[in-house]
Amino acid sequence: MGYTGGYGSSASSHGRGSSRIRTFGTLALLIGNLVALALGIAYLLVDAAGGWWNLYGLLLLLTLLGNLHLTMGRGVHKAWEYGYLALHALGLTAVPVLNTLSSTAVRDYDSRSVASAVILLALFALGAWVSLLRLQDGTEEREDGRNVRGYSAYSSQRKRSGGSRLGKVVKVLLTLWFLFNLALGLYFSAILLGGTDAGLMETVLPEYALFFGLMFLGAAALLVKMYGHKRGFFVSLFRGVARVCGLLILVICALPLASAPKIVNEAQEAYRQAFGQDPMNVQGYGLMSTAFSLPDYFYGARTGDYRVETDIVYYEGQESTGDAGLKLAFDAYMPPENSTDLPGKGSVLIRIHGGGWTIGDKGAQNYAQMNKYFASRGYVVFDVQYGLSNTKKFVESAVVPPEVVGSYGIDDMVRHIGLFTVYLEQHAAEYGANPASVFISGGSAGGQLAASAGLAPTNADYANMLAPGVTVKGIIPYYPANGLAGEVGIDGGALGDPAVLVNADSPPALIYQGEQDSIVGVETAQAFARAYADAGNAKAALIQMPFGTHGSDMYFASYYNEPFTYMMERFMKQYQ
Repeated sequence: MGYTGGYGSSASSHGRGSSRIRTFGTLALLIGNLVALALGIAYLLVDAAGGWWNLYGLLLLLTLLGNLHLTMGRGVHKAWEYGYLALHALGLTAVPVLNTLSSTAVRDYDSRSVASAVILLALFALGAWVSLLRLQDGTEEREDGRNVRGYSAYSSQRKRSGGSRLGKVVKVLLTLWFLFNLALGLYFSAILLGGTDAGLMETVLPEYALFFGLMFLGAAALLVKMYGHKRGFFVSLFRGVARVCGLLILVICALPLASAPKIVNEAQEAYRQAFGQDPMNVQGYGLMSTAFSLPDYFYGARTGDYRVETDIVYYEGQESTGDAGLKLAFDAYMPPENSTDLPGKGSVLIRIHGGGWTIGDKGAQNYAQMNKYFASRGYVVFDVQYGLSNTKKFVESAVVPPEVVGSYGIDDMVRHIGLFTVYLEQHAAEYGANPASVFISGGSAGGQLAASAGLAPTNADYANMLAPGVTVKGIIPYYPANGLAGEVGIDGGALGDPAVLVNADSPPALIYQGEQDSIVGVETAQAFARAYADAGNAKAALIQMPFGTHGSDMYFASYYNEPFTYMMERFMKQYQ
């Protein structure tokens, strides 16, 4: 068999040179897999985060890409190569799901998925094995007397015997499935580039985009592999198109990751202008040492020690207040015992869930790892329910606790948060909480409520909205849905747009906003930040996320949430 790769005795010097390059590349990939495996184990066992670990993250990513390039080729040991590609496709579909489940589980004290770690380490172990086999036996064209039969020989035998009808059907179905994956990948790419409306899909796309890119590239690799032994112009064109589509999808899906330095730099500048301090200069025990960790993105971010008590009732409504049948509860996340050296020092973080004022709940639905993380840093975190409106649900299929639903408008919901602060003032000592140092945060509808509740005490008309012993030191709204309640049929009342409450005495604000948010447009957050400037209050920093959409902070270890959390903990330390 003539092979231009240069394995045969008649190969040209150019072919021998190409062969040596491939051999060197495969050897480098073998070493890369072994190093990625060893460092991955070390990363999981040693709690020593630092910016230099991002070099390992880069190695991890390049190794995964190298393994795809190797295994989609026509090696001799096709069972192992198909096995790797299947593990890549299925594993990198499961990893973000498993990481998110661990992250949002209230009582998962590590917040990392063991199964995800096993999948990633298995990819490197299997990648190393395939690389070693390729070094030993080469490609299918290398038939040098080792009695190893390649794909072409295998295919010829199948062709002579007529092949398997079931096998052909399976191949057609798999081809259609992988083509569907590529089409889906192109659709996701169009969403990321702002070329099409994603609907609710936008809440999960940009923060997981790198995983999606790797998954869809894996589908392209499987297509190339399946048709790698066939010859002809159209088959070659098909393989080429599959490769190009897979690479294009990966490049576009990697754009949010590539924007991480821009996010950090612009967030740093916005923070410095608003609060007069460079957050990068604030380091110390209990603070994130780097604004983003690429290995965390794959393995998940470790939380740290914390304690939690759930479903503590703080208010049962009365007929006289219009809250008959209402029953509101909270979860309390507390630092570990004897943790006075942590940066939080008992300051309070009240977190308000989103959901269009009609759905949502505390716990897993409110990105619980944020609660766990800040508790492990010395803050006392309260994840609080409030009364939801009984108008049409933001997502009709969503299940909500019936005891929190009623005929409530925005003013009622802010009043409920105020009632929680009364409970907090009375019971602060039981949780080791300092009610004189309180931060309020939430996302979307929760961001609007957090901002309104936090700003109310400095406004003469609402000075008694919160308990008198509670002092709000800062507000941290994520894509706040200011002034939008009326659009979904909810009474906005006097507190529907917190921008009108801003004055010179308002507490400082750190605001998160995705630039491609189609549910709460970026102009809403920009107007809120301008309200601070118009009131002569410079203490508002708006952090805008390139390619970011509504809910793009969902994945705790993402290139969106980690940089913002890095700024957020420094903001809270500065103003506590």
